[in-house]
Amino acid sequence: MPNGRDNRHWHLDRRVPVALIVTIVMQTIGIVWWAASISARVDVLEARLRDTRHNQNRIVRLEANQNAVYQRLDRIEAASRRIEAKLDRLLVGRYDGGNRK
Repeated sequence: MPNGRDNRHWHLDRRVPVALIVTIVMQTIGIVWWAASISARVDVLEARLRDTRHNQNRIVRLEANQNAVYQRLDRIEAASRRIEAKLDRLLVGRYDGGNRK
């Protein structure tokens, strides 16, 4: 061992400028801050995705209900047309060319 020192241990030499140390510390703080902001943004996006999935299930159910309503409306319209046709036949049978029976 030269000069009685143990060179296996880490030590800071006075030749390392303080500006370099400050720069490395600032970069480290910046990276941690950036990672925290990314994490927060990911949390927000995950929450939105959960809401979107919930809304997607609701939309599927609403579409199914809407199709059922359309089918019922079609049946009502068909029944209405049949009733109108029967009324027309009834009225034509009651009025024979403008003459009442």
